[in-house]
Amino acid sequence: MKDKLNQETDPESATLVRVRIIYEKRGGACFVPHVSLAQVFIRSAFRINLNFEMTQGFSPRPKMSFGPELPAGVVALREPVDIYLKDSQDIDILKWNEAMPEGFKILDYEIIEHDAPALGKVCKKAVYWLRGKFLIQDLINQAKLYFNQEILDYKIALDDNKNEWLEVLINAPAQNGIGGFVKNLVNNNFITGWQDINIVRVKLIN
Repeated sequence: MKDKLNQETDPESATLVRVRIIYEKRGGACFVPHVSLAQVFIRSAFRINLNFEMTQGFSPRPKMSFGPELPAGVVALREPVDIYLKDSQDIDILKWNEAMPEGFKILDYEIIEHDAPALGKVCKKAVYWLRGKFLIQDLINQAKLYFNQEILDYKIALDDNKNEWLEVLINAPAQNGIGGFVKNLVNNNFITGWQDINIVRVKLIN
């Protein structure tokens, strides 16, 4: 990963640079819905004069794609988004973060090959942390029942304050959304709603 984007392009690719951004959203930013994320990045990028490649059609818009959707209220620590820029441009992460809303932070970026797989195919697994006012073993049992074989691994993790979390590795996060699991917990009277559980998506992995 780099602090500056200085890519030499051949004539055929000189008008398009694909950049994979890794960002986090914490605090109040976790309540920004998935459908609004594009505007967060577009507005902040325009403030630092990044020149987006536009989509085709009657309503052109900056070209970008995000990882698997997260429900509002879920904290995310390492989320990917692919943006497409016209030509090589410098990306100053410090300036971009100054233009981002509170709670959003760009952590890093890298140049991606134009024909590399889409994020939907790259994000094959997800690591989540979950906790609340219940026994973690009971939560493990609920997760096993709901996700079945889609749980690839689980363990107890400690955060910086020594709080215990259930860490689970879930297969195919786009198909096995954490929101469906929370609804299932409510239907089983395990919790009364989202206010009874804390969820963090730690990262998406291949």
